[in-house]
Amino acid sequence: MLLLLLFKLIGDLNRLFKHTIILLILALTALSCKQTKNVPQGKYLLKKNKVEIQGDKIDEDEVIEIIRQKPNFKRLGVKWNLMIYNAVDSAKVAEKRARKNQQLREKNQELREKEDRINAKRIERARRKNKEYYTEKIIPLKDTVTPRKFFREWLKYKIGKPPVVFDSIPYEKTLEQMSAYMRSRGYYYSSVDGLVQYKRRKAKVLYSIVTGERYFIDSVSVECDNPSVEGNYARYVSKQPEPPLKGQPFDVELLDDHRSDVATYMRNQALYGFSPTHIQYEVDTNRRNMKVNLRVVFLDRLVRPKDNPDTLISVPHQTTYIRDVYFHIADTSLYEGNFKAYVNSLGLDVMNGQTIRAIDTLHYKEIKKAGSDEYDPFRIATFIYNGEMLLNPELLEMQNYLESTNFYKEEYGERSYTRLLQLGLFEGIKTEIIEIPGTRKLDVHYYLTPLKKQSFGVEPKATNSNGFLGVSASLNYSNRNLFKNGAKLTIALSGGFESQPAVFDETLDGQKIETASRSFNTFEIGPSIKYEAPSLLPVKITRFSKRHRPRTVISSAYNYQQRNDFTRGVFQLNYLWQFYVGKNQLFQAGLPGASVIKFVNIKKSTVFENTLLGLNDLFLLNSYSDQFIWQDWRFTFEYTMREKKNDKSKTMAYFTSSFDPAGNLLSLFDNYLDTLNNGQRKIFGVAYAQFLRLDNELIVSQPVGKEKSFHFKVNAGAGLPYGNSQNSLPYDYSFFAGGANDNRGWRARSLGPGVYRYYLDTNRTATQIGDVRVGGSAEYRFPFSSLIKGALFVDAGNIWTIRDDVNRPGGQFTKDWYKQIALATGIGFRLDFDFFIIRLDLGIPLRNPTLPQGSQWIFQSRKAYEEVLFNEFGASYLTMDIPRPFSPQVHFGIGYPF
Repeated sequence: MLLLLLFKLIGDLNRLFKHTIILLILALTALSCKQTKNVPQGKYLLKKNKVEIQGDKIDEDEVIEIIRQKPNFKRLGVKWNLMIYNAVDSAKVAEKRARKNQQLREKNQELREKEDRINAKRIERARRKNKEYYTEKIIPLKDTVTPRKFFREWLKYKIGKPPVVFDSIPYEKTLEQMSAYMRSRGYYYSSVDGLVQYKRRKAKVLYSIVTGERYFIDSVSVECDNPSVEGNYARYVSKQPEPPLKGQPFDVELLDDHRSDVATYMRNQALYGFSPTHIQYEVDTNRRNMKVNLRVVFLDRLVRPKDNPDTLISVPHQTTYIRDVYFHIADTSLYEGNFKAYVNSLGLDVMNGQTIRAIDTLHYKEIKKAGSDEYDPFRIATFIYNGEMLLNPELLEMQNYLESTNFYKEEYGERSYTRLLQLGLFEGIKTEIIEIPGTRKLDVHYYLTPLKKQSFGVEPKATNSNGFLGVSASLNYSNRNLFKNGAKLTIALSGGFESQPAVFDETLDGQKIETASRSFNTFEIGPSIKYEAPSLLPVKITRFSKRHRPRTVISSAYNYQQRNDFTRGVFQLNYLWQFYVGKNQLFQAGLPGASVIKFVNIKKSTVFENTLLGLNDLFLLNSYSDQFIWQDWRFTFEYTMREKKNDKSKTMAYFTSSFDPAGNLLSLFDNYLDTLNNGQRKIFGVAYAQFLRLDNELIVSQPVGKEKSFHFKVNAGAGLPYGNSQNSLPYDYSFFAGGANDNRGWRARSLGPGVYRYYLDTNRTATQIGDVRVGGSAEYRFPFSSLIKGALFVDAGNIWTIRDDVNRPGGQFTKDWYKQIALATGIGFRLDFDFFIIRLDLGIPLRNPTLPQGSQWIFQSRKAYEEVLFNEFGASYLTMDIPRPFSPQVHFGIGYPF
């Protein structure tokens, strides 16, 4: 009888589901039938554009972009914007708009009359007091030109879009432009045709392209009377991986790119003023073999003499040098006296163009050649300021790459501008290059407008820590250019609330854990101070190469955290050096012997502490205990491979590796330190941590088509606790798996370790930690619209412990680690607001390595899993709150996952 009822219920649900789908299809069909509702009689709704290309393979996306008239946006088979437009009655919207406009006019009339009454009273009052003036009252009127839209109006005209009615004029124009496009790509004998099919008040347009044969460049010759230009061009061609023109299609875009690339190269070879207009092409085509003989012609510059600006004279391109370098500091904060009066007494204006004039001069010549008493001619500059130099001149000179007596290169000017901007000291930076008449020399002028030295600010934040959301705010004080060396001091007080998972919870996959990321159960507050200086302190900045861009960051912070289970205080002191090697490699190293000093003090609630002691889990006891970490060193390497201009693949990559040793220096003093009951050495009553930790991450991005891209991430890291730390890494140095930025088929920090069967452990924790991590992700990103983006992803990974943990059997790292990888897939939606991204990902586990063989994959039977539960708990497991395998997980995030 029960089986009959069950089958009947399933049948009813199945029929209900089918009926729902049928009703949905009918509703969408009915709405789609009304697509032509607002199409004028005798006109046709543009249903679809289709492009057919015969012959050579060309970029269809580029051809589609040429089409002048495109149909209404369509997604999942529905023209959503058009549907919304048609759903709202235009007549009713127009009537309501007319009423609203009338109300606005009447309101404005009332406001004008009120304004007149107030001003009349003010005039009368001014006359009684014998005043010749009064303060006129001006009341802002309601906007009748672009009034605020009411909801239906906003929905129809802002979200909805009117029907795109087929027009023959843009259709004919498209055919013309397609023909021009094919000729520009070298297909001079292509044919372009169009066909319009009319059916049920809708028009379908078919564009047909037959490419025909294409012209190819057979030979390239050069016409140039300037040996310098000709030699540089020959060197440019020899540096290319393949001939830039010979053998290539006769393509206008290719020729324009070549012209632009050559001009940039010339300017970077000290040929100031060289532009793409100084290159012309002469072409001789052969129809018989579809070959092109190309001649590259180089022209001289045309300049206007200062003594006769109405004429143009031809000047050959010449190698140019930098004569003098000037820094104009537009600031009067350190000038004593009346600056305006003094400048006017000199017969000058206070403003020099758009910046404040500078009048005092300092000639900087301090850097000597290596192993010599002579001054380096490259490191000479002139500073023009007011009263007193705002900052040390060597700091500004270190940012300049257009050095005196050196060759001019455009890339050096761009690099100088970027370096000055990165100092964070100036709100305005202008570079001016002045040619010296009759010479091959240039003067370089930098006009610098400083930022305000001190500032206060309040910074609200919405935080996302691997799927756990939070809100916070900080009160900041900044002092720029401290000690006149470009250093920045920041003092902040931060506080906020954050969601964190419970440590112990019987309903691991139940309501409590699922809502943990949306309940603010953690309060944090604490001060911080950070000092950033443009040098590797205590070494002077002039000891380094300009390309190294040295920087020192010294910071300290205290964080107080309050949760239901415990309160925790964390004090941290960091001393970090940063410097670049080349353009793409960043090295960060801590102060040897004391890179990071960290002290964690935790006060546990009675219930929480009793639970920990009852479990006797050494990993948990170590994680939730007082900790003292003295990092001997900290080293981080970052490599960024940016998109190269001539690289057609446009691949970008980012790699980072960090190495953290701790406790080894302190271990040298073990004989002088007290010992705890468990044999660990202690400092200030707390056992110090001793470990090695290495973590690596590689991210690769590959664009494919317009606004579409593939992204890949690989993580591999491991930590080894030893010596004074025999059990596990400190909590903040441990590895986690699962969450919005990791394996999205699992909740944050819930995956692993290894094949530990969490579902059989009634004392399981909500957060799992490990000493080893291996993980990876692949994501395909695509647009739904300019605002809404989508993604399909696959995540894989797990964590493990270095040593066997009796409380988490199966969690130790072994040679079979690759068989213990968890796999998930899913779909993501992102709102792209340009300045930040809100992300929603739905992750579905595909393979759970903790389940028994035969039940590890989502498509496999659950029989083996149920047998394990029955063997462990008996039939009572049916009434227990047992985690459900392969449950989808929803993750909220801010920004991309990687």
